[in-house]
Amino acid sequence: MFRLPTNFPGKHLVLLLFVGALLLGALVADHIFVNYQPVDFVYVIPIIAAAFLLSPPEVLATGLVAMVFELVTEMEPLAGEAWLVSPIVGGFGALAALASLLLRQFIGRISETRESLESSPLAFAEFHLPGYAISGHNAAFAHFCTGGKKCLDLVETMPGDIARPLLKLIDRAAETKSRVTAEEFPVPEGDGHNTFWNVSVIPAAARGRSHPDSVSLFAVDVTGAVHRSRTRDAALRISSTVMSSLNLDETIRAAMDSLAYVARTNAGGLFLLRENHWVGVAGWGENTDEQTRQFRWRYEDLPTGVDAVEGKQAIAIEDASADPRFSSENLKRFNIKSTLVIPLVTGNRKIGVAWLIQTDRRKQFSDEQVEFATVIGAQAALAIDNASAYESERAVRKSLGAIESVSEAGLTSLNLNEVLIELVSRTQDALKIDAAMIMLKDEYAGCLESLAVAGSAGGYWKPGLKLKTGEGLAGRAFEKGALLKIDDISGRESEMCPDESCRNGTCPSPEKHAIKSVLAAPLKAGGKVIGILQLGSRQPAFFSGEQGRLIPVLVDRASLAMQNSLQHNQTLVELARVALARDVAAACAGLHDITDIAKSALKAIYRQLNCQAASLFDFDPSQNSLVSIAFLGHPAKVTEKINAIHLDQDTFLARAVKERRIITHETDASESASETEAFILRELGIEKSSRAAVPIIYQDQIVGGMAIAFSGRKHFSTPEIDTFRSIANQLALAIHNSHVQGAGKPPLAGSMR
Repeated sequence: MFRLPTNFPGKHLVLLLFVGALLLGALVADHIFVNYQPVDFVYVIPIIAAAFLLSPPEVLATGLVAMVFELVTEMEPLAGEAWLVSPIVGGFGALAALASLLLRQFIGRISETRESLESSPLAFAEFHLPGYAISGHNAAFAHFCTGGKKCLDLVETMPGDIARPLLKLIDRAAETKSRVTAEEFPVPEGDGHNTFWNVSVIPAAARGRSHPDSVSLFAVDVTGAVHRSRTRDAALRISSTVMSSLNLDETIRAAMDSLAYVARTNAGGLFLLRENHWVGVAGWGENTDEQTRQFRWRYEDLPTGVDAVEGKQAIAIEDASADPRFSSENLKRFNIKSTLVIPLVTGNRKIGVAWLIQTDRRKQFSDEQVEFATVIGAQAALAIDNASAYESERAVRKSLGAIESVSEAGLTSLNLNEVLIELVSRTQDALKIDAAMIMLKDEYAGCLESLAVAGSAGGYWKPGLKLKTGEGLAGRAFEKGALLKIDDISGRESEMCPDESCRNGTCPSPEKHAIKSVLAAPLKAGGKVIGILQLGSRQPAFFSGEQGRLIPVLVDRASLAMQNSLQHNQTLVELARVALARDVAAACAGLHDITDIAKSALKAIYRQLNCQAASLFDFDPSQNSLVSIAFLGHPAKVTEKINAIHLDQDTFLARAVKERRIITHETDASESASETEAFILRELGIEKSSRAAVPIIYQDQIVGGMAIAFSGRKHFSTPEIDTFRSIANQLALAIHNSHVQGAGKPPLAGSMR
């Protein structure tokens, strides 16, 4: 094929000069040896050189020049028939030109085929059998098997999970001597995703042998088609979810999986708009559901989400660090390299956003991915919106059931403790929360006390917890008479339960028990705050949604349910107090001897209060001591050792008399008892009993003291303390009258002094 030189003076000119020099050399040799016949064929040398170095027309021209040179040389001596060599030389030149033309066309076709195959996206490789050695391959195959590196051997250059199925294809093609194909053959990439190839293995001719000695492999990349197909399937799956399921959690999970498949990232999360906040509901990849549900941002704090939902178009960001919408804190916190933000919008309603991120490298998102993500996001939004509407209707029905259940709690029993337990249990079940606790005001102790707990939160969520009013979340809610809540108590544990307010031990951190959000609501009766309903959840901001709107209604129903029990309990206490006062008054009536009065009164107290032990002491001012006049429930041998207690001694009863106040084991723990008090408790065997020391005072004058013990640990309520005070007033009058009438006093013997 003729071609014009393009680089004079250059390589082509040098080649022309070289061939010309050979022609001149042949001419010189022919002149010198003009009569020597074999020398005439020296012109073959420049013609062959031209055939290799020059184009076919130039080879033909070289042959013609050689023919002319030979003709001129041979005609000078007119040497017979020698001039016939000249046309032979010219004919050889023509044949050389024709051979050069044909050879160049053949080599050109081979080169064009090789260049086309090398630059083709079709992966090609040839394998020698046995051994699977790769004798040749193109660049596409190098990317197919090694990511661009040189391929030498199938087993050595490819991962085992790819090589093994390929070896099976090659073996099957060699055994069957026919073409074998595999569609959508997956090949893992370095980023954890797959490319997909249609593979064909073609065996070479066996040439008389039972098996071919080589096979050719062809593979075409169909990743785009596969992803388009799977993305369409994802869209159809979302659509089918809209029609087949109204479960919100299932719909959110299906939407998250489908959107993540489109983005092909290694992390992300789905956030719904609730009360102008982005609330995490589902995670993907490195971000688990539990981690994602802890995130809650204000609407304006996620600018990319705002832009996506307001523009109703997915936003692809290849370099997040260069985007001003990302704060350095979030870039570092989530390790964001690239991100695809997919809006969840149906009609004009903003449902939420899917935030898909790549954490290990920058990733470029194709226009096709962005388009598919937008379409699937719209379908996901519709599915979530439908499921949310259904969940809301179901929540309303459940709320009505919860209100009815809590309202009925007051009808299950008139016993206050039973009603309180029923209330916290039903409230916990109705709200699906992790912990519930009711605290009532103890007028005697001046604090709130936990009387009923449901759930397994642990920590300070236990019966018997005491908090001063005004301290801790419950104390502040009681003092203000208003509902208070903390959406995330991490780092704010002291607001829940200050250590100094926990009278029966240090309050463990709520974080150790996974409680994140807490709510305290006042319980009221007759317009007066009487206690607190405290609720806890392991989920942050749990009480900011539907539950937050339901709780005030449940609190009102709980307050109403408690009123009957409180009134019934108060009635029982009043009846018991009246009965006890009547029995004590009857025991004292007509008696003048102080010992008889004490014994009769103790029998009435012992019977009505169902106590473990009781004792009465008369005050002897001359000895400044309390003298025992009656014991009940203690062995006689023991009571003989404690016949008198001097007021200077550090005992419960001595302090109660001197301070003129009722002292219980709750206000003065036995663990900190003095040596004398510890001796008395040990001798009487009431170290672990509930105890009360009551001063007996008549017209501001000390006349005696009373000690009462109950089995086990119990809480002394305000009505019980009032009952003790009423008994003491009656005994004070009886003992005073006995003194006035001169009835005998017990001897001061066995004093603890």
